[in-house]
Amino acid sequence: MERSGASLAQELRRWAAEEMKLPPGKIPSESAARRMCSGQCADIWKYVIRHVRHQRNVKKIRGNLLWYQQMEGTEVSNRAGKSSGSDSEKERRKQLVQGITRLRGELDQIDLQIKAAQRELAADEVASEVAQEKIRDAKHRTLLLKAYSARVTAERQQLRTQVVQVRGRLEQLQEMERKARTAVAFGSGRAPEAGFPSLEPEVLRDVREACRLRFQFLKTLFEHSVSGNCPSGMSEEQLSMSYQHWLSIVERVAASHPPAHILSALRHLALQNTQQLQELADGIDIPRDVEALKFRYASAHLEDVSDAADDLPSVQGLIQEGWGECEMLCVQQLPLQAKEKQLSAQLEAVVQEMHRLLSDGSERSILARAVFELELRAVKLRGYRDGLLSSCRQLEEAVRTRYEELQGLQAKRQRILDFRHLVNKKQEHIRTLIKGTSYIKSQLRKDQNEIKDFIEKKLLPQERQVELEAQKLHNRVDREVQQFKGVALLCLLHRDLPGQQRIPTHELSIHRLNRTAPAEYRAFFNVCNGAAFPLYKAPEQLLSHVAELKKALLCLRAQLSLKQKAMGSLQRQLDNTPEPSVQALMQEVQANDQEQARELLPRVLQVTDQCKCRIERWQEMQVAVDAWWEQPGQFVLPGEQRFGFTLQQWLARWTVAAKMVQQKQPQPLSWV
Repeated sequence: MERSGASLAQELRRWAAEEMKLPPGKIPSESAARRMCSGQCADIWKYVIRHVRHQRNVKKIRGNLLWYQQMEGTEVSNRAGKSSGSDSEKERRKQLVQGITRLRGELDQIDLQIKAAQRELAADEVASEVAQEKIRDAKHRTLLLKAYSARVTAERQQLRTQVVQVRGRLEQLQEMERKARTAVAFGSGRAPEAGFPSLEPEVLRDVREACRLRFQFLKTLFEHSVSGNCPSGMSEEQLSMSYQHWLSIVERVAASHPPAHILSALRHLALQNTQQLQELADGIDIPRDVEALKFRYASAHLEDVSDAADDLPSVQGLIQEGWGECEMLCVQQLPLQAKEKQLSAQLEAVVQEMHRLLSDGSERSILARAVFELELRAVKLRGYRDGLLSSCRQLEEAVRTRYEELQGLQAKRQRILDFRHLVNKKQEHIRTLIKGTSYIKSQLRKDQNEIKDFIEKKLLPQERQVELEAQKLHNRVDREVQQFKGVALLCLLHRDLPGQQRIPTHELSIHRLNRTAPAEYRAFFNVCNGAAFPLYKAPEQLLSHVAELKKALLCLRAQLSLKQKAMGSLQRQLDNTPEPSVQALMQEVQANDQEQARELLPRVLQVTDQCKCRIERWQEMQVAVDAWWEQPGQFVLPGEQRFGFTLQQWLARWTVAAKMVQQKQPQPLSWV
């Protein structure tokens, strides 16, 4: 069967190659041909190989049949004709046969020429495709080289810009190095006196200006933090602008002066500030100021020593002094009292005289007397009022004097407290300033050492590496271009289209259409969608795409026709095959049942007897298993050996050894 399938597969492949003139690439392989010819398809392929011919061969066969029919007709007519014209007919037939032979030779030559022309045309097409592919490849390479050249040009321009920047920075650093080699004299550490200008280095002026701006900025921030509001005439934007201005000045100073000069200038300014603070601290003499204020500072307390404790008057002296003043006042009041009595007597006489004059009883006299009494009373009250007012003025003057004395004492006390607080604050500031100055000095020394270490360990060793790296990067672009020549550009350049995967660039066309084209291109879009033609390709490739689709359609139609023929043949075979007999099938089933009963029934009976026997012996087996289960473990496996002996053998050896030991023991003596 396998040999017939293999021979049929070979005949199928030979028929496809010789008869149907299929190219070698489209002929199925040996394994595929065997699969096609397996099963019920073998008869179908046999029929196809035997009866199906190429279209050209079919035309030839039809022509030959028609020609033979015509020849037979002419022969019949010639036989029915006169026998006298047989020689001429034979001659004519020979001529026709010769003409047919000649025409066949010419047709064969024409076929050969057509095949040669087709081969030449195919070769020309292949050559043109190869040339077009090379042209496209050259165009792609040109585009990529242009893009690469543009990128290299941009990188070169960027590198030139960076080189210019590095060159400017290098010149700046060289200038700073030149400045660093020259020593800068800052003069004495004392600040210049007013009215006597002195020549200062530029770095010192710049650093002093930066420090002054920093001090003003910090002072403004301190006032803002204390008061909660910005100082008058300042806003947040102005503060930020002043900070940016200070940063720009610091950057300018750092870029225009060597670090050593800046550090020396900072050290010089710190020394000047230290000396100024030292002079201010030396000018403060707290004991002298305390003594000038008639105070004494002892045990963290101020004592008033303006009046000694022994000069204070005693209470008795104060009482006597008060009584003396009272006596003086009493003595001073005696003439006043005498004068008061005299004036009272005169007033009484004047009043009596007026009463006497106004005692005639007339209405006018009564009114005048009443007016006189009222005026007299008003004068008395006015006198009392003036006396009280003068007393009030004296008391107010005394109160004012005492109040001024009290305010003076309070002001003096407040000045003393403020001075004490100021002294403590100044001392604390001086201590803090001294500590800060010492810390800044140590920090400056530390920073200077770190900068030196950084320059020696980090910058100087990198100089050789930078030179080596620059030598490595020399002509790097030319080397990359030389390496880039060997790269296949078609493997590199792709495009990402919307809704598509990465498309090779050589498949794209500048004549491709976009989906957002006008409405008149909708028909073309429908055709492309129906033919599954991608829009990123050129429209001129649509014809070749449709030709390939048509070729595939012809193949599918051929396969469909073959399938229909095979199905028709199979249906005819089924129609020609007689229907099976039901009685025969029943007899076959009964025979199969009898055969199975004859073979399986003895086995079933044998298994049944074995089961009965085992059920009867079940109790004996249970007793044996229980007995075995109740035995000790060492007797369960009597064949188990240890060191070459079983348990029974070890017990026997133990018994023999015990007997031998008993025999070797001495027998006790008898005294009988």
